[in-house]
Amino acid sequence: MKKTSLAEVKEYQTEYPAIAWETAETRIKDLKEFLLNAPQQFAPERMQYVLEIYNKHKGESMIYIRAKLFEKLLTSQPIFLDGNPVVGTMTSIRAGVPAYPEYNVNWIKDEIDLAMMSHLGEVQVTAEIRKLMNEVYNAWKGHTNLDQAGALLMELHGINLLPLVQSGLLFPAGSVSQGLGVANYPRVLNEGMGGMLKDVEARLQAVLPVKEKTKNQIDFYRAAKIVLKAVIAWANRYADLAEETAANENNPHIKAELLEIAEVCRRVPEHPARNFREAVQAFWFTHLALELDQAGCATSPGRYGQYMYPFYKKDVEEGRLTRKQAMTLLKFQWIKHLEIGVYQGAANARALSGHTGQTISLGGVTADGKDATNDLEMLILDVQIAMKNIQPTLSVFYHHGMRDDFLHKTVELIRCGGGQPQIMNNTVAVERNLQRWSHKGITLEDARNVANFGCVSTGVCGKSALLIESAFNISKIFELTLNNGFDPVTKKQIGPKTGAAEDFQGFDDFYTAFLAQMDWAVSMHRQITYVGGMMMDKKTPSPFRSVMEGGCIERGIHEEAGGPYYYQSLLNVTGGMDAVNSLSAVKHLVFDQKTLTMEELKKALGANFKGYEHIQKLCLAAPKHGNDNPEMDALTQRVYTDLHDSVDSFQQQNYLEERIAIDAYSVSLHNYFGMLTGALPTGRQAGAALTDGSVSAMPGTDVEGPTAFINSAAKAIDTVRYGASHCNMKFHPTALQGTTGTRMLLSLIKSYCDMGGSHIQFNCVDSKTLQDAQNNSANYKDLVIRVAGFSAYFTRLDKGVQDEIIKRTEYQA
Repeated sequence: MKKTSLAEVKEYQTEYPAIAWETAETRIKDLKEFLLNAPQQFAPERMQYVLEIYNKHKGESMIYIRAKLFEKLLTSQPIFLDGNPVVGTMTSIRAGVPAYPEYNVNWIKDEIDLAMMSHLGEVQVTAEIRKLMNEVYNAWKGHTNLDQAGALLMELHGINLLPLVQSGLLFPAGSVSQGLGVANYPRVLNEGMGGMLKDVEARLQAVLPVKEKTKNQIDFYRAAKIVLKAVIAWANRYADLAEETAANENNPHIKAELLEIAEVCRRVPEHPARNFREAVQAFWFTHLALELDQAGCATSPGRYGQYMYPFYKKDVEEGRLTRKQAMTLLKFQWIKHLEIGVYQGAANARALSGHTGQTISLGGVTADGKDATNDLEMLILDVQIAMKNIQPTLSVFYHHGMRDDFLHKTVELIRCGGGQPQIMNNTVAVERNLQRWSHKGITLEDARNVANFGCVSTGVCGKSALLIESAFNISKIFELTLNNGFDPVTKKQIGPKTGAAEDFQGFDDFYTAFLAQMDWAVSMHRQITYVGGMMMDKKTPSPFRSVMEGGCIERGIHEEAGGPYYYQSLLNVTGGMDAVNSLSAVKHLVFDQKTLTMEELKKALGANFKGYEHIQKLCLAAPKHGNDNPEMDALTQRVYTDLHDSVDSFQQQNYLEERIAIDAYSVSLHNYFGMLTGALPTGRQAGAALTDGSVSAMPGTDVEGPTAFINSAAKAIDTVRYGASHCNMKFHPTALQGTTGTRMLLSLIKSYCDMGGSHIQFNCVDSKTLQDAQNNSANYKDLVIRVAGFSAYFTRLDKGVQDEIIKRTEYQA
């Protein structure tokens, strides 16, 4: 088919972009309504292609096989247009959800007859899909990452993963597709994938002929060529479809829009973008291709407002694009982000609540340290105010030189109640980059080019990748300490025997046992991370993501083998505040005040406080984090410092012998782990959600007001040593009204960041509204709430998460 010329586009509509503006807002509304109301469905193609490609290319290197799978998906999966001028969809059906059986198939057998929840609700399973899933299960059982990692851990180290997972001690991240990063989007926009393809070809020729020391590089470059060509071919498929559709369209405005889609898709991402319209589409093809390569992995667009700004600025200054038109185009893009969802098992669904980590970072500073905010970033805030999407989510990197109008617009968005944007401390984030990668010779310019990955992690745009090895439940470590390594939930001996709690003579004895359980868990994690990292390297490398991370093409090494310039693994810890508050209760009630004996406390916990309500009341009244109590603050610092020191003492390294960083945040793991954790001396009952985040307060226990809370939260954790920390607050909407409310919130943010706080986010909603939404969900389909480092539709959350959010302390001012 012939290529459309720009002249043909302008024959139908002289205005650029050639979008049917008169119907645009209606289409945006209809597209979003469809996503919020249509049932999600499993799409069959990826499961079919996994079976086909792995069998067809058996014997090839895994990076090559994965590239051929990617190519098959982009060149064979049916495509469609749906009235959105930004084209490209994850599956062959609207509201479709793909599956990733190469990581784990246990959920297929265990959950085929249960409700499966993704980011927009339940995922339907047709009879045909059920049959395909059973075929996939039979083909992959015993061969997945999770299966083979588990078998190897048992063979080499005698570690049985199953009871560790069942007890709620850990969540094995290798069971799902993952990896955090911000791709080098600017390279696609400014050079085009055609230019990248030439670079790859030249590097391939430079390492030929095949030798033992270059064979892996050769396989990588072969794979890189495949995936880059596949994305270009994919874009041209959309161009063909747009032309075919235009041929049968009588409305001149829609016809012009379709022909422009064809023109744009012929141009990008193969060639550099020439304007904002092309840049948006080039970005989207790149972003969606990353998701298709490895979905559910926190593919963050990074500093979108920085690398897209030159295209926006040029078009606006030259009169080709108005601010209103740009806003409409971004609204269409926001719809595309909302479409992306995955399902990888109930445990993952409960741990993430559908979070896909598509986080846009705003603010921060330029390479020379000046305020980086611009008019496009202001526009992005306005887009989110209008759209109220759960994805993409926004992060604002706060610093003292930030312009006032941007800060006021940020508060305006927070007032909308969707929990966006979250506030990141730019000073802390830059210093963290400098320390984390000092051994790699990181420059100050790179360190300043910081963005938010996934939930609340940070790294260098286009040059760094972070692999989550697993997540640990610190409150379970406390529970094991209390019970001499025995888990009262699974009734199994999980940890080492560190002594009967009844025999401890003082709090120091108890804390020594707690540290011993912690050291055991950290040491065990070291073995798990070696095996898990090897599985991801050898079994599930990500070819397109690797092409898009700085360092991989230059070195000829894929991401999971350590290709990016700045690479690190993360150990995520959750339940820290539950452990701190539990330790406080034991110290206060058993050892200091001697109000209870250890036997009495354990009996009450074993009974889930039934018949021991008076003990539960004592536990709830014991000192808690978040009240500017020096003794509690010191205990919090002690626990988090000792955890970090434990990792350091074991010289914790990953499979690639890179150091492991600790991130402290929850996503929705506080709900998942809470389901598997017994009653605690905090007063919390068995099965209830743990405390969210890492420095948030246990719901309802931060009783001294917001200033006291941030004083405790800011000093709780070393935010530079830790890769991330996570803080939630909830305000009644009336508290943030008017100029006074704006000043109060900005003062709170400034004070928190001045004290070294790394992250803070706000829900602006009253609990009565949430309770009504819980009981009348049909009336609140688009109610957005902040869960952890992400936002979600409240009525689509697990009830345990809903309950925890409702219980959070609601500040009036």
